[in-house]
Amino acid sequence: MRGRKMLSIILVVVVGVAFIGYLLLNNMKKSAQESETLAPGTATPLPYVNIVVSAQNPIPRGWHFTSGDGAASVKQWPIDELPSAGYFSSLEQLDNMYAVEDIPMGKPILPSMLSEKPIAAFPEGRVGYGVPMDVQGGLGWHIKEGDHVDVVAAIKLVNTDPEFQSQMPNLFQTIPEQPTGEQDSTVSSLNGVYGRFETLPTGMAAMIFPNGDPFPQIVVQMIVQDAIVWRVGAQYELEVEGAAAVSAAATPVPGEGGGVLQPQQQPQPTPAAAASAAAMPMHRSDIELVTLLVTPQDALILKYLYEIGADLDLVLRAPNDTNYWITGAVWSRYILDRYQIPQTPSDLPVAPTNLRIPLELTPYVTPSVEAEQ
Repeated sequence: MRGRKMLSIILVVVVGVAFIGYLLLNNMKKSAQESETLAPGTATPLPYVNIVVSAQNPIPRGWHFTSGDGAASVKQWPIDELPSAGYFSSLEQLDNMYAVEDIPMGKPILPSMLSEKPIAAFPEGRVGYGVPMDVQGGLGWHIKEGDHVDVVAAIKLVNTDPEFQSQMPNLFQTIPEQPTGEQDSTVSSLNGVYGRFETLPTGMAAMIFPNGDPFPQIVVQMIVQDAIVWRVGAQYELEVEGAAAVSAAATPVPGEGGGVLQPQQQPQPTPAAAASAAAMPMHRSDIELVTLLVTPQDALILKYLYEIGADLDLVLRAPNDTNYWITGAVWSRYILDRYQIPQTPSDLPVAPTNLRIPLELTPYVTPSVEAEQ
């Protein structure tokens, strides 16, 4: 009896060990089959890709991206959360680009946030106001975005009647007196330009009238200082000049490796075409809209001067000059007194005359328009 019981125990142990071995062997076969299905030659889509994000808080508008400036960094981004408007995958793609808006820290940098042209910074407390300028007022169009300028204004002043607020001299009309006695004749009224009575050398009384319209007084003063040139020209000029090419060059497309996105490759222009485009200057019209960044009060001043027809010109400041100048208004009395110009007519036996015809600016005609004519 004792021998049979021992044999049964040994048999149960052997069966248990065999069953456990079977389970282990089966699990090993399943693991081997799963590893065989993941062949090394078939790549799986990566869950993350490299994307350029802002590394400052924030990147200010007008920032000029250069290598090693630390303004941006490359970060792994979930592939299912990539921006639909495109993105950049390397810092080299941002070189010599300008931020057109403030970019918060950690936010992906999109092609629409950058421009190839310099963008003037928009300081806090400034507003943009557009002023039409001609070639002279715009400094021959040598001004560019980001320049600091002052605005000088020439204002025409005329004498007015304080009560009527009309230009002098006044007009008058006399009121005839009623006839007296038996006379039926009436005295007709007189009208004309109000002058003054004087006694002529002959002793006769005379009424002196102005000979033509009175000369206005021209006053010149610097009215806005340290304004920033934000734009020169209309908006459509900026949109035409390569903004679409920048956006297309930074648009991602799926790579052949399956999962890693690469920027789209654009055909590069030939060296001859690039040199021709670089040598071609930008032609501007005789009158352009110059948008200045000024204080809110200066914007109101510019608006008023524009409405009254003042002549506005720009003067260019040094790049780092932030001084505020105290200037005096310039008019005829100022010139006569400061430069000691005689106020009496000359009695010399000679008089100066023109040596040459005065130089005048003429409208520029582009070669294409000239050829058509």
